[in-house]
Amino acid sequence: MFGLLKRYRELLLIAVLLLLPLVVYFAHARRQAEQLSRFDRTLLWLTSPVEKGIHWAVSGVQRGWYGYVALRHAHQKADALQRRLDLYELERQQLLQERSENGRLHALLGMAETSPERRYQGARVVGVRLDPKGLQLVTIDRGADDGIARMMPVVVAKGVVGRVHAVTASSADVLVLSDRNSSIASRVERSRARANVRGTGEPWSCRLDYALRAEDMVEGDLLVTSGTDGVYPRGLPVGRVTHLKRTGYGLYQYAEVVPAVELTKLEEVLVITSPIDRAEESAEPPPQPVAAGAPGSPIPGAPPTPGATPAPGATPAPGAAAQPPASATAAAAGPAGAASPTATAPGPAGAAGPTPAPASPGAVAPAPRASPTPAAGLAPARAPAPVRVPAAGAASPAPPGVAAQTPRPAGARP
Repeated sequence: MFGLLKRYRELLLIAVLLLLPLVVYFAHARRQAEQLSRFDRTLLWLTSPVEKGIHWAVSGVQRGWYGYVALRHAHQKADALQRRLDLYELERQQLLQERSENGRLHALLGMAETSPERRYQGARVVGVRLDPKGLQLVTIDRGADDGIARMMPVVVAKGVVGRVHAVTASSADVLVLSDRNSSIASRVERSRARANVRGTGEPWSCRLDYALRAEDMVEGDLLVTSGTDGVYPRGLPVGRVTHLKRTGYGLYQYAEVVPAVELTKLEEVLVITSPIDRAEESAEPPPQPVAAGAPGSPIPGAPPTPGATPAPGATPAPGAAAQPPASATAAAAGPAGAASPTATAPGPAGAAGPTPAPASPGAVAPAPRASPTPAAGLAPARAPAPVRVPAAGAASPAPPGVAAQTPRPAGARP
């Protein structure tokens, strides 16, 4: 018999281990009201150490497995996961920035599309100098090479930022509306009352100037540009009225203005390179004034220069009398020291030609001015050659076709 037990001792041990939990279970499953019998108490007393030993062994194996074996290379995996988490967080921040930038650029594009008659130049803010005691400027990355010039308005989708103050080849300084040197002609959008918005040196506040006390204005009114200062086109938001003060005397009412744009958070702006008032101007330069009597003078009634050619296709005034292009005026020689008489060619009908000063011997008499266009139906007269005034005692030249005569001495017979 001992040989049989020795042969099957492994199976018997397994059977006992399997039956012990079953017995314990049935022992604990009894009702609490029932009193345990002596057999049950004895059985529990015998099996409890075995149960505790089995529980300790199993728990130790589990702790060893999950606390050491399963955690091999856990630090390396944790480091790798932490690096991936950092990369994902960086990518998330970049996506949020791109999303915010997309929204701002979309708003700027929408603003540009609502005013197709204007030309815009986009720019990024690369520098900020909001000095309360000095100029309040922001620097953009566009300059003269990109078509930026002084006094051009700078805006964003929410409203006015300021105007270009100084320009270099690749950058420009923008004087924001909160600067003390900035003044924007504005009007109340609701009541159309006019006023000026002037900076106070603080980026979050401006003041309202020249608002008549009788004008309809309340706190919260939106101020927009009026377009009368020659810099900003009309209709751009400037700010809202706050802290309105209207006294019982005086000419003006006073208020503060909260700018529509957060000047401390600017990133992208639009420069209006062709405001409405500039775009409507003619591309041709205005005619330059010419002094009266100068060659090519366009002044009506001014006498043209002698010898000037009339403009092609010029139409003479109907009924105008023809003027000869030139007339000779000669002075007969007299005794020395005597004034020489002058002869003037006839001018237009009912008008006398100009009388030149007495000519000296041997001088050429100037021809009077003539009308640039002949009268209707008359051919222009050919200008005669100037007549040379003979010297005192000299014989007058014979006309063409007549033989010259030799002067006879005094007392000679013909």
